[in-house]
Amino acid sequence: MPTDSTEALGPETPAPASKRRRVAVACDACRTRKSRCDGTRPRCSLCRDLGFECIYTPPTTATNVIVQKDYLHGLEERVKRLEGLFSGVREEIDGLSERIGGQVGDLRDVPEGELEVHNTGNGDARVEKRRVQVQVHVPDLIGTEDSVDGMGAVTLADEEDSGFFGPSSNIAFLRHLSRAVVQQGYLLSPGTAEGGFVSASRPPSPPRRLSGDRKPQVNIFSLPPRSETLEMIQRYFSNTGLLFPYIYPPIFLETYHQMSRENFTKVRRTWLGLLNMVLAMSSMTAVTGGAKADVRIAESDIFYERGLGLCGNEILRGTTLEVVQFLLLMGQYLQGTQKSVQAWTVHGLAVKAALQLGLHSRNASRSFSTVEQEIRKRTWYGCVVLDRTLSMTFGRPAAIPDNYVKLDLPSKRDFDESSTLVNDETSFLSVTFFNSTITLYRQLWNVLDLLYGQNIGCDAPLPTTEIISNIFSLEQQLFSWERSLDPNLQLISTSQLGGMPRDPITASFEYFSWKFRVILTLRYLNLRVLLHRPVLVKFIAASRSQNRDSQDLKLLQQMGMNSMQICIESAMEIIGIVHGVVAEPGWKHSLLGAWWFSLYYTFNAALVIIGVIWVYRDESLSTTSITVQAKKAEAYPGLAAEALSKLDDGNRLVDRCRYYLEQFNQVLVSSALEEPYLLLTLAYPHLEWNLGSS
Repeated sequence: MPTDSTEALGPETPAPASKRRRVAVACDACRTRKSRCDGTRPRCSLCRDLGFECIYTPPTTATNVIVQKDYLHGLEERVKRLEGLFSGVREEIDGLSERIGGQVGDLRDVPEGELEVHNTGNGDARVEKRRVQVQVHVPDLIGTEDSVDGMGAVTLADEEDSGFFGPSSNIAFLRHLSRAVVQQGYLLSPGTAEGGFVSASRPPSPPRRLSGDRKPQVNIFSLPPRSETLEMIQRYFSNTGLLFPYIYPPIFLETYHQMSRENFTKVRRTWLGLLNMVLAMSSMTAVTGGAKADVRIAESDIFYERGLGLCGNEILRGTTLEVVQFLLLMGQYLQGTQKSVQAWTVHGLAVKAALQLGLHSRNASRSFSTVEQEIRKRTWYGCVVLDRTLSMTFGRPAAIPDNYVKLDLPSKRDFDESSTLVNDETSFLSVTFFNSTITLYRQLWNVLDLLYGQNIGCDAPLPTTEIISNIFSLEQQLFSWERSLDPNLQLISTSQLGGMPRDPITASFEYFSWKFRVILTLRYLNLRVLLHRPVLVKFIAASRSQNRDSQDLKLLQQMGMNSMQICIESAMEIIGIVHGVVAEPGWKHSLLGAWWFSLYYTFNAALVIIGVIWVYRDESLSTTSITVQAKKAEAYPGLAAEALSKLDDGNRLVDRCRYYLEQFNQVLVSSALEEPYLLLTLAYPHLEWNLGSS
């Protein structure tokens, strides 16, 4: 038997064909022609023979596709090129970061919650981030100083650009007074008395700094030692935090302590910015027993720049309650600086952010807890109070119309916890004081509406009869407000200052009651001066007019003298209270609150008294009653200058306002009113004049 299988089949039997190799993916050309593709890469045999372009497109459902090596190699090359480009960009960013490391900016590449604060070993804390630092400078809100202080009290520098300061502003009243003293049309252009343009922004070419006078770089990621931070937080909530209680102390402190317990591993950027603004206000308002003003202001400015650097982007979004509180506190802080433009701008951002979050709406807050509803309400009213203040001081239309303010007043009983910083009784009185300020500033809205045309600056001056009629009705409303005050918030007089305790415990209820009463009295008296000032302006206009309307003048003398007396009495009380508080060193000084409000009230009151004194010198205008009052008030401009000299040691804004008052007072007591250099100084206080030159 043959053993060869081939031979067994016989010579004529063909060998079996080999099985065709299956191809995972056919090329597009073979698939289209429905031809057998051998799968050769990069070109199959048919495409090579026929000269077709050979492309392999894997099906979308393929799960086990063979990828060619040249394709992977191409991807690897692309990744290497991208890594090289990224490395070059990173080196450039690192170099840029080193060059501008001291400038305030914003870490755009670090999302909220990814900042880290680490202890440095010497008690400080340092905030770091996990990725590349890219700082963006925010010059518009840091910027150089402009020519008007943040309370709109006075022009302090030469005019470069323009900003509107309308009828209710100090600057507008100052124009009335200056025109009367300097004579109509002399030195001052006509048509500016009702409010107009003054310098309100930095000059285009700021003066060059000397090399040795360079501003030190600020590390926006630093925090003071824990003990110092807690002390400053305590100081804030015992002062500004009580006057404007829209930041809830228990939650704020718990956030800080939690951050400390976790070794500052994570912290929200917006909360860290808010903390820096709290520290800034604490430094700025610390007067009693503290450092000189220039030292405090420099320290507080560092905290301000840190806060702005951390929240530079968030303030434009305004999407959280913390951002609104941050902006609100920043606006209050800027009132104490020579940055009127920034103060106005930041307040606008705060109002828009508050409206965006629905803080003004009762319906929008229903889904929140009781505590959150109360905080939202207080923050909204904080915006309202600041809005009324800036509208009054800058003489500009309010950003929040009165018909937007419909929420119930803040309440203390909705809070379950008591703050560890002040006792429950003081905390309750704080809210009562805040509510009294809110209702008082509702009257401020009415005054601005009826007597100042909401500072629009388009209406003709009101006739005397309408002014006096409006004043009478608004005076009745103020009287009703005063009668509704809590017994612990009753207004005080200068004579009552002697009845203060000699040395109360500064954290006691008695101390805070006196503090609230003093501040509320100054706010009330300042509003009363503003209410009756239009009558004074009418008298000042008549004093420089050569073509007087005899009927109008007679009506003014018959019905306006009562307003003149109230105006001058209120102004004298303001100066008397401020002088009585600052005359003695010690705890009384802290009763005034923020120094810039005391500066504004005192300066404004002194200007009003100077105006009354100027009017009574015209025998054709004055009567016996106003003459007696004016004679009594002659000493008060000097008393106001003396009070300002003791208000805040080394404060440049206070010193400039005091100097301005002294110059005005010098004109009044001088027998040679034609002295040209005194008139030049009066008309243009921002220029330096040599009064002794010929």
